[in-house]
Order: sequence, then C-alpha cells, then structure tokens
Amino acid sequence: MYMGVVIKFLVAVVCIVIIIRIIGQKELSQTTPIDLIFIVMLVDIVGGMIHEKDFKFTHIIFIVAVWGLVIWGAEKLTRKKTFERLIDGKPEIIIKDGTVNSQLMDKENLTMQELNTQLRKKGVFNIHEVRLGILEIDGSISVDVLKEDSKQK
Repeated sequence: MYMGVVIKFLVAVVCIVIIIRIIGQKELSQTTPIDLIFIVMLVDIVGGMIHEKDFKFTHIIFIVAVWGLVIWGAEKLTRKKTFERLIDGKPEIIIKDGTVNSQLMDKENLTMQELNTQLRKKGVFNIHEVRLGILEIDGSISVDVLKEDSKQK
C-alpha cells in the first residue's frame, strides 16, 4: 500500500519535472495568477491520484501530460495581446503625484497598510513623494519618486 503511494508520487514528480523542462520554467517572481491556478490544480490532481487505488501509472503520466499541454496552450495564448490582458491582467497606476487611486485599491483588495509596506520596501516612506506608482500584474508596486530639487519648489 505505502510503497504503491510512494511509487505513484515519484512517477508524478518525474513527469512534472519533464513537463516543466519541456515548457520552460519561470522564476517564481514571474508567476501569474493563471500559473497559480495550474499549480493548485496539479497538486489536487496528483494528490487524488496517489491515494486512489484504481489509478495506474499510465493514468498519472496521461493526466500530467494533459496538464502540461493545457499550460503550454495558455502560455501560447498569453503571447497574443488580446489574451495576455485577459489572463494575466495589466499594470495599473495606483499613485499619481502623491494621490492614491482608491477605486483601484478597492478593486484589488489592497489596504493602505499593504500599500505603505510595498512603498517602504522600495525606500519610500512618504506617499506624497511618489510621482507615479504602478501596481504590477504580480502584485508588486513600481515607483517613480519626485526628485529632491522639485520637492523644494
């Protein structure tokens, strides 16, 4: 029983590594929402298959291959501009000249505390110093701060 679970798990891991190598891997920081969905789906599928007595190794290989094809297809679709924005989203301006876009914050379920934390990580401790803040598709914030000489005017 336990040995069968271990063997199924190892077969699944090998198949997943092969699929990721074929498709091409991304850095974790480049993971998009659709990538996260595929990861969660795979974990659920493999977890269910490992404990199912009726699943054979060929089933695991087949499901992981189908999973890989779906990811590959989604990656190809996101290379087309129409689908890229639909699947990955788009960067949006969250701060302009020190003013926060509260509608975007509500839409993205972002609190002021989370925004300030992101800004502090970029070395910005006063929101009014931000000329332009962009909420990136990965949830990070890119900032352009006002220059020292323009603050004194």
